[in-house]
Amino acid sequence: MIARLAGIVSATISLALGFSPGAWAQGWKPERNVELIVPASAGGSLDTTGRTVQKLWDELKLVPVSSTIVNRSGGGHAVAYNFLNQRAGDPHYLSITSSTLHTSHINGRTPLSYRDFTPLTVLLTEYIAFAVRADSPIKSGKDLIETLRKDPGALSLALSSARGGTHHISFGLPLQSASVDMKQSKLVAFNSTGEAVTALLGGHVDVMSGGTVQIAPHVESGKMRVLAVSSAKRLPGPLSVAPTWPELGYKGVFDNWRGVIGTKGMSADQTAFWESVFRKVIESDEFRKLTEKNQWDANFKSAAETRRFMESQYNELKEVMTFLGLAK
Repeated sequence: MIARLAGIVSATISLALGFSPGAWAQGWKPERNVELIVPASAGGSLDTTGRTVQKLWDELKLVPVSSTIVNRSGGGHAVAYNFLNQRAGDPHYLSITSSTLHTSHINGRTPLSYRDFTPLTVLLTEYIAFAVRADSPIKSGKDLIETLRKDPGALSLALSSARGGTHHISFGLPLQSASVDMKQSKLVAFNSTGEAVTALLGGHVDVMSGGTVQIAPHVESGKMRVLAVSSAKRLPGPLSVAPTWPELGYKGVFDNWRGVIGTKGMSADQTAFWESVFRKVIESDEFRKLTEKNQWDANFKSAAETRRFMESQYNELKEVMTFLGLAK
C-alpha cells in the first residue's frame, strides 16, 4: 500500500512539473567534460567534421557541459578506437568515425569492429577527389589511368588514410576496372587529407586522393588540378570541372560517410541523448549552410538505422576488399 501511494505521489509530482511519469528515466545528460575523438591528425576532413559538430552543439547549447576535441591519429584509426574501447560504458567519450572503422578490421589492422562500440549516427557523406599539382603533366583522369596502365609504378599515389583503407579502395576501384596492377603501384599513406595535401603541394607525391573539403580550396586558388571525384554525379562549386569515374568509363563511385560512435555498453537513455543532439545539429540552419560550403551531403541516421547501415556496409566493403586483395 505504501509503495502504491509513493508511486501515485511520484507520478503526480512529475505531471505537475510538466514531465511524463517515465521522463526521469529518460533524462540522462552528461555530467562532466565530453571528449570527442578525431581518429586522424588536425587539418583533415575527419577533423573538420569533428570540429564542426562540436562547434554547433556548443552554439546551439545542446550539451550542458564542457567538451573538447582530441586528435588521436595513427594505425588506420586503430589508436583512436583502442582508446575508446578502453572506456567501455562511459558515455562521455565519443569518436568521429567513417568507413575506415570497417576497412581497418577487414584488412586486419585492428581486431575492433563496429560491434565493439555503440553506433550513434551517420551525419553526412563527403566524397573523395583525386588531384595533382597545377603544373603536373597529368591533365585528366584518363591521363592518370593510361600512365599507370603502361607503368603502374610511374607515379606516387598519396592515400589520406592507411593502406587498405577507404582512400586505398577509392584508388583501387578505377584502377582495377582499368586492369592496372595495384600490387605494383607506389602508394604513400598519410594520417589525414591535410598531410597528403601538404605532401602534394610540396612536390613529394604525384597524385592524391582526399576529402573534397580540403581539395576544393586549392583547386579554386589554382594550386591543384582535380582529375575526378568519387560521387555518382558531378559536384557543384570549384569541383564541378571534375568528371565522375563512370563518366570516364571506370568504376569508382564511393560514398565516404562520416558518423559518430560511442563506447560499448551505453544505455538506451544515453544513446537517445546523443542521437537527439546529432539530429538537432543536422537539422540546424548553420549545418545546412556548412554542407553547401563544404560540398557535403547531409544524411542523418538514427542510432538504430546506423547499426543496420554499418552492418550492411561492412558486408559490402568486405566483398570489394576481397576482390581487390585487401582483406585478411
